[in-house]
Amino acid sequence: MSRAFEDLDGRWLALQVRSTWELRIGAGLRERGYEEFVPLYRQKRKWSDRTKIVDTPLFTGYLFVRFDAQNNQPIIGVPGVIGFVGVNHIPIPIEDSEIEALRVITEGVSNYGPCDFLRMGPQEVEIEHGPLAGLKGKIVRFKNQQRLVVSVELLQKSVFVELDSYDLSMPTPCAQMAMHSYAHALPG
Repeated sequence: MSRAFEDLDGRWLALQVRSTWELRIGAGLRERGYEEFVPLYRQKRKWSDRTKIVDTPLFTGYLFVRFDAQNNQPIIGVPGVIGFVGVNHIPIPIEDSEIEALRVITEGVSNYGPCDFLRMGPQEVEIEHGPLAGLKGKIVRFKNQQRLVVSVELLQKSVFVELDSYDLSMPTPCAQMAMHSYAHALPG
C-alpha cells in the first residue's frame, strides 16, 4: 500500500459510483468491513398509476466511506464503484465536520434536500439551539423562509435545511443583506 493511502487511515473519503447504485454499493462496502454513509432524503415520486414517497440519495452518484488501512478488501473492487474523488488518482479526505453535519441533518430534521452549491455567498453562521445546534452553514431566504445551506466542498454539492427563526443565531447586518442576494441558489 502506498504511503498516501496509509495517511488516509480513519478518514472519510468520497466515492464516485454508478448512479442509482448508491445503496447497493454501500451494502457491498459494509460486507467488506468498511463504514459507509449514504445520506438520504425523502422525495415524492410520481408514476403513471400512483405517487409514492421514496428515500433518495442526497448526492446522486456519490457515497462516503471511512478508509481502513488494515482492511485488505479492495474498495474499488466493489461492483459499481467508479473511483475515489480526488486528484491524480489520490483521494482527498473529507472533513469529519462535513460528514457530521450531513448526519445531523439526515437524522434530525424533516425538511431538507439537495440544492445548488454556493460558490460565494453570505457569511457563515452557527445554529445555537434546537436539534441542529452546532451546525454551521450559510443562511439564505427563499419564499419567505430561512434556509441553512451546508456544503461538501470536495463534491461541490450543497444541502438546504428549512429553519425556524428560533434555531438561528442572528448573523451580522452585512450577512443579513447578503442573504437576499443569494436566494436564487435554492430550488423551490
